[in-house]
Amino acid sequence: MVKVYIAGPLFTEGERWLLEKVDEACRRMGLETYLPHRETSPKMGVKGVYESHLKALENCSLMVAVLDGADIDSGTAFEIGFFKAKGKPVIGLRTDSRALHLPRYGETTEVNLMVRFSLSRYVKSLSELKEALKGWKP
Repeated sequence: MVKVYIAGPLFTEGERWLLEKVDEACRRMGLETYLPHRETSPKMGVKGVYESHLKALENCSLMVAVLDGADIDSGTAFEIGFFKAKGKPVIGLRTDSRALHLPRYGETTEVNLMVRFSLSRYVKSLSELKEALKGWKP
């Protein structure tokens, strides 16, 4: 069974809403998910939350990472790097229209280049994500 780690900022109601939409899309495709704010609780303490996330990063075989915001959430960047180091695939989802411009070189990477080139797939909407997930059906 493919288990998906859903990464992204989770500090506002809107951020959690988008993560839950990603979770819903994955589950509708028959994929099992790990949604950090669903799986952990402040009662676990910060170290317990950290350890839960690390265990899930080890056990999941695919990541969907929400990359919205002026800059990528620092925890999400760590999680992407962890997956990349393990050789596991990451689908990046960026619905945010802001872009990182590198005018000196005439390029636009849309997100930090270290993150952008660590992704297996890059999508710009929930509908594109659903298409990308079709290849991961169990």
